[in-house]
Amino acid sequence: MTKAEEKQTKVVGKIEPQKVDRLGNNQEWTFVDENGFEWKYTFQFPGVMKAYEMLDNARMANGQIAKSILYNEYLQNIVVSEKLELDDMNDRPGLEELFDAMDLFLGERIS
Repeated sequence: MTKAEEKQTKVVGKIEPQKVDRLGNNQEWTFVDENGFEWKYTFQFPGVMKAYEMLDNARMANGQIAKSILYNEYLQNIVVSEKLELDDMNDRPGLEELFDAMDLFLGERIS
């Protein structure tokens, strides 16, 4: 065996690309209200394309984000435990906390 052949047969280890599982691992999130009632939500990543579409859809002409549009998109595309729209949140506590949790969840999956 020549030195070139020996070198070719010595494969130390093939480097594999890093794999990211953005779509797996739903997240459970709970808000506990003043009475101790637990409002439970299940978050699911909607996919990279949909995540960016939600952000694009909420951007106004001046570059600012329209929270009403973004939060409605979040409720419809991230919360999978039940079908919700922004108007459904009129009688639910923990609104800001829920949106902060969804924003964090989405940001972690995109990065």
